[in-house]
Amino acid sequence: MAGNNNSGRRPLPANVHAIRGNPSKKSARDLSHEVQEPKLKVEAPPCPAHLSKDAKAEWRRIVKDLEILGLISKLDRGALAAYCAAWGDWKHAREKMAELEERGYVEQTPSGYRQISSWMQIANRAEERMLKVGDLFGLNPSARAKLGTGHAQQGELFPNEQRETAAKYGL
Repeated sequence: MAGNNNSGRRPLPANVHAIRGNPSKKSARDLSHEVQEPKLKVEAPPCPAHLSKDAKAEWRRIVKDLEILGLISKLDRGALAAYCAAWGDWKHAREKMAELEERGYVEQTPSGYRQISSWMQIANRAEERMLKVGDLFGLNPSARAKLGTGHAQQGELFPNEQRETAAKYGL
């Protein structure tokens, strides 16, 4: 059915539109009327206690930068926890594969067939989850390209932490 709510591109959040530098050349008034999203406070949610040690380390590694870029609020806790849990699963599986060497990649079934090991399957699925959820936060090159800036850089008189963090991730 044409013209329903699922048609066309998804609307961009206001902060992403601002990071891109207003490529549509719309006035601030027009943009403010189009944006129908509630204003959420940019704030890092608390790290869930159930995450593994590696997942918690990943949480601490990325949450500050997401906060500086304005890409996180307390409502994003579940999505970020899913990303960090996938990271922890992937890291654990990869460490096991390295420990098992050849057997970490290929196993032999009781009937003699060779197949992808259980650890390799776990690593592959965790990687898929990590990439899918990481896309929501701009945590891979293609997602960052969608957030890319479209405006010329100007010199600044004072340090700009948000700009520096964006430059660090290639935005």
